[in-house]
Amino acid sequence: MQNCINDFKKSWEDLDKLSKLNENWKTLIGFELSRACKPLKIEQKILTISVNHPQWRQALIYNKHRLKETISKFGINLNEIKIIQNYEVKSLDKKEINAKTVWENHPSRIRNNNMVICNICNSPAPKGEISRWGKCTFCWRKTG
Repeated sequence: MQNCINDFKKSWEDLDKLSKLNENWKTLIGFELSRACKPLKIEQKILTISVNHPQWRQALIYNKHRLKETISKFGINLNEIKIIQNYEVKSLDKKEINAKTVWENHPSRIRNNNMVICNICNSPAPKGEISRWGKCTFCWRKTG
């Protein structure tokens, strides 16, 4: 009976820690990243985080040590952080995706990104390339 009670206390402590993490998640990892991932569970001092995109997963993997240090400042000591890919995690950004809006804000759009037209090939190029070489990178490579 004592073992069952001790196990229950331990699991309750882990739930309390997970609750504390969820309350402070945006502060711990930042607003952008908090929209793409969430803490799932803590078991035996191992935090499992679910991430909705490989790019964010990679970013978390590279910064696990910093995240672990930041979490320890909140009084939660972990042995390990496990990061899993989970496409079920939805971004908190519920804006409807409109194809026209996406196209208008695409990085290749000249008017939105300080782009100009190359005088030689008539292709869009960053303004800095044109001011530096007088032509785009592709034309510069061709002529040297």
